[in-house]
Amino acid sequence: MVFLVTESYVLDKTNLDRNLLSHNLKASMILAQKVNVTEILGDKLVDKIYDEINAGTLSGNYKSLVDNYLVDVVTYWTLYYATTNLLSKISNRGLQQEFSENSSQSDITVYRTLKSEFKNLAEYFSQRANKWVYMNRGLFPEYVFCGTDGEMGASPKNKFFGGLVL
Repeated sequence: MVFLVTESYVLDKTNLDRNLLSHNLKASMILAQKVNVTEILGDKLVDKIYDEINAGTLSGNYKSLVDNYLVDVVTYWTLYYATTNLLSKISNRGLQQEFSENSSQSDITVYRTLKSEFKNLAEYFSQRANKWVYMNRGLFPEYVFCGTDGEMGASPKNKFFGGLVL
């Protein structure tokens, strides 16, 4: 799997504890890329970017897209997904909540508030990336709205929610 960001980058840019183990963050990073980045770009453009990264030839408009937009998308969706993943663990003994003797468990309202805030940030960066790539779609011949052969096309729609519903 090609990663657009590293675990260190996510830990540096967010309020996640620097002592998190790699496997605690990887699943969220994979989900952010497979779901959210693919939804914005579609399969063909994502595959093109991954191929360029693998070959070590990522440059020009593709590099600008990754560095200026997709890195933020992956970082904040990773944070959103990790919030749930870090709340509890599924093991052979069932669903478990972990906390050490030096910490106290947060109230569920704190969890919901953080989850909502992370989602709004992630949606903001997704919409920003979506808008930029759509406005510059002529730079990316792989950016298509209708996929073929079971591929997912890009989804250039506004999903940003910036307010509170009472």
